[in-house]
Order: sequence, then structure tokens, then C-alpha cells
Amino acid sequence: MFTVVDVMKTPVISVETTATVMEAMHLMRQKVVSSVLVTPKVKGGQAGIMTQRDIMSKVVTKGKDAKKLKVRQVMSSPLVTVPPDCSLRDAAKLMVKRNIRRVLVAEGGKIIGIVSDTDIFSAVEERGWEPSFKER
Repeated sequence: MFTVVDVMKTPVISVETTATVMEAMHLMRQKVVSSVLVTPKVKGGQAGIMTQRDIMSKVVTKGKDAKKLKVRQVMSSPLVTVPPDCSLRDAAKLMVKRNIRRVLVAEGGKIIGIVSDTDIFSAVEERGWEPSFKER
């Protein structure tokens, strides 16, 4: 069975909620990632994930100034976390149920990556839901 860690492509890159969208865009381009984990600067603040799609839909198409807009105004939430051994099927069901496109992969309380619906779709399209006996 494929697990989320098998298809996880995005390393966790964090930005604070107070960073500007332009700063986050620069970091995403520099690290070659399509999403970043948004961490609150103050304890108890809201965390989230900001994606290139969020920037396109909430900033670029609406003509907002990415140098003034803060990441917290653009990020998607809520955060949903799954363990590394979560099956692709279970992750996909969770994403559909919660109407989200990404889940965080966490082990021992530490976030180790982000899995997107695109990661799952690509893996399923390429190899199917279950690996062959030779792949196990």
C-alpha cells in the first residue's frame, strides 16, 4: 500500500504570518516549492498553508499589492495532519471530506512534509492505488 510519505514532494518551508506575500513568493521561488507552512508569530495565533494558487486567486487576479499584503491574509486553513503511514486512499478521503487540497505529514509532533492532491493524483495515475508485488 502506498502511504503519504511515499508521494510527499514538498519539504516544509515555514514563513511567519507577519511576512509579506512578496517575501513568501521569493522564498517559494528560491526553494522551488509550491506551498509554505505559515506559522503564527504569537502563541495561539492561527497557522495555515499558503500556496501559489492562493496567491494567484487572492492577490494577482484581484490586483492586490503583494508587498503590503501579509501572508495571514492569504493563507488557507484549517491545517489537517496525517501520520507518514497514512494510506493514499485515506488521505484522499480526508481531503474530500474536509474540502482541502493539502495535508501536513507529522511524526512525533514534528511536521515533516506537505502532501497535495496533485501528489496523490500523480502517484495514482502513474502506479495505481496499490503497488505491484515487485514494488513492495
